[in-house]
Amino acid sequence: MSEKKSRENLKEVSVLGVKINPLSKKECLKKIAYFLRDKNQHYVVTTNPEFLMTAVQDPEFKRILNLSDLSLADGSGVIWADYFMNLPVEISGDFSLEKRAAYRKRKIRNQVIFSLLINLFNPKKTRINIPERLSGADLIFSICELLAKNDYSLYLLGGRGKTPVSAKFELEKRFPDLLISGIKGGFSKEKVLDEELVEAVNKAKPDVIFVALGHPHQEKWIFRNLDKMPSVKLAVGVGGALDFVGGSRRRAPVWLRKINLEWLFRLVQEPNRINRIRHAVWDFPRTVYQEKVRQS
Repeated sequence: MSEKKSRENLKEVSVLGVKINPLSKKECLKKIAYFLRDKNQHYVVTTNPEFLMTAVQDPEFKRILNLSDLSLADGSGVIWADYFMNLPVEISGDFSLEKRAAYRKRKIRNQVIFSLLINLFNPKKTRINIPERLSGADLIFSICELLAKNDYSLYLLGGRGKTPVSAKFELEKRFPDLLISGIKGGFSKEKVLDEELVEAVNKAKPDVIFVALGHPHQEKWIFRNLDKMPSVKLAVGVGGALDFVGGSRRRAPVWLRKINLEWLFRLVQEPNRINRIRHAVWDFPRTVYQEKVRQS
């Protein structure tokens, strides 16, 4: 896919140098409906703290996120980071330059603590720029409802084991009018050739493709191959969200999601995710804090 900017000037905020389009779910679906009607190809990314941490280390991945047609805030951590980075740091001019630097760093450190508490106990207060979290799991169902109502077809690419088959069954059960033109999963993303996957998609000629290869593989795969699949109007990297749809993983109860503790539920379910969760829950806030100190 050629490196081009999004065709419309959408509002953006930046977190660790990665753009986020601060849309409500209603605005997001309206934009996706427009993408499906116009003559161009589009791709959407669901950016969470793990994406941002990877982007810090991987310039190619960061570029792909920033060239996406929509970069959605998938994670309360992304909303918190935008809120925290925009908190003013005002230090009295009466202090010496040396004292001002020390007080500024202390104030930013206090802001980290209090803003994280606000994000836990009163998350609505942090939604100054980004109105809501748009998770991949929620987005899948909303997009499928849109496709079913407008006779667009869908292809499911990726997913472990029987996940693609289970997800197809669940989506067709929930949306009887949804046309799923093909599925291909259960393969090793490191071994399969792009050409094989592109050929399978082109035989099915879908309008939309959900790619579940995990980040950053899925976003890089979409970027490399979208223009080789002419029927595809919209590509979305959905990662592990397909597991929730297929039922191989349980999603956290709504009340835990509301207080931004979905990560804790996933850790209890999958203790082997501890390093990934530590990356998002501990390393990410620390990196955001360091970035604010550097900028101040």
